[in-house]
Amino acid sequence: MGKSLSKNSSTTSSTSCTSYTSTLSSKPQTPPSNSRSNSFLNKRKSTFSVKSSSKWSLTISHPKNTPPSNSVLMISTPNTPSGTPRNMFTDSSDYFNVTSYDNQSSSEFKFVDGRRFYNIDSVKYFLPNDEIEMDRLKTQHYLLHNVFQSNFSSPVKEILKIGGTEVLDLGCGPGAWLLDMAEAFPKSNFTGVDLSNTLIGNDEKNIRFVKGNVLDGLPFKDSTFDYVFIRNLSYAFSEHDWKVVINEIIRITKPGGWIELMEPELKARNEGPITIYLNDAFIKDLRSQNIFINITMELEQFLKDTKQIDQVFHDEKSISCGSWAGRFGELACEDFMMIIRAIKPRLSQIIGVNQDDYDRLLESIPDEMNEHRTCFINHRFWAQKLFSI
Repeated sequence: MGKSLSKNSSTTSSTSCTSYTSTLSSKPQTPPSNSRSNSFLNKRKSTFSVKSSSKWSLTISHPKNTPPSNSVLMISTPNTPSGTPRNMFTDSSDYFNVTSYDNQSSSEFKFVDGRRFYNIDSVKYFLPNDEIEMDRLKTQHYLLHNVFQSNFSSPVKEILKIGGTEVLDLGCGPGAWLLDMAEAFPKSNFTGVDLSNTLIGNDEKNIRFVKGNVLDGLPFKDSTFDYVFIRNLSYAFSEHDWKVVINEIIRITKPGGWIELMEPELKARNEGPITIYLNDAFIKDLRSQNIFINITMELEQFLKDTKQIDQVFHDEKSISCGSWAGRFGELACEDFMMIIRAIKPRLSQIIGVNQDDYDRLLESIPDEMNEHRTCFINHRFWAQKLFSI
């Protein structure tokens, strides 16, 4: 497998939100037309300083090392009746299994403003853990698959087809990625690990769930898995935690096996003023909890620092937000809004507003994203563990 990757091969991937990124530095950040929101925003800026950092918003795309060829998994969009618009946030029962939470331990969770969150002191992840959030993650899986046109980038398709391949999805959430992969490769075995079991009721025979926290050590022997996949844990770990996680997943990966990590940049490109205001407050809150928000810039080096990885391959895609980018843009905008809405009790206190004013700010985001053509950048890194000497 590793021989198919050439160290001399490279490609340049574009991360612009169409041509608008090239004019980002000169594009005026004019408020949207909602005068009530603009007036409120100007008042709040006097007490909460938010500035757009040039190192985030003006990141220049650069050549990436990628394999000369890579077979990827292609799956089709879920079938819907002809002429019927699909609401991916509510019409998911025909594509994903509905999850029951009845047998989860109540002591592990707390309820805030009607949403369920983890109640574990050692867990930094502070987005909800309820059916609304599971629906969001399922739709996000669908969105990311279509943006990258694949479920994975590691060159593992052939060994997955042959069978007997052991695959781990760490932080599997509702199991959307696992279910897709297990159905596509029925001869391979798939294990999901998360803090709570959201895979109850799945009928795939080649899937198992293991409850666990990677920071406490994974309950697997050395060199157990041929392929380890991680996605969207940017809200969960400090810099030290990330290094622990990386060493742990390398430990359980077989020599010659593949590791793949997929994380977003937390700062948007081409933001309008209200998006800047809320997103920067969100990032400020993450930093106050010692969450390492720069993981996409450091992940390649973290992998190499283990001395068990030779070369790290990297791809990145722009995810446009707003109706200007079609249905997927609408989904991406709603995904961002659902995150910001889910943490309203916390974030509204940080910026010092009541819930009505917070909701008013949120209402302005779709129009603002359309005006400024906002996008987020999502990264994939994949690497092969060195063979034993």
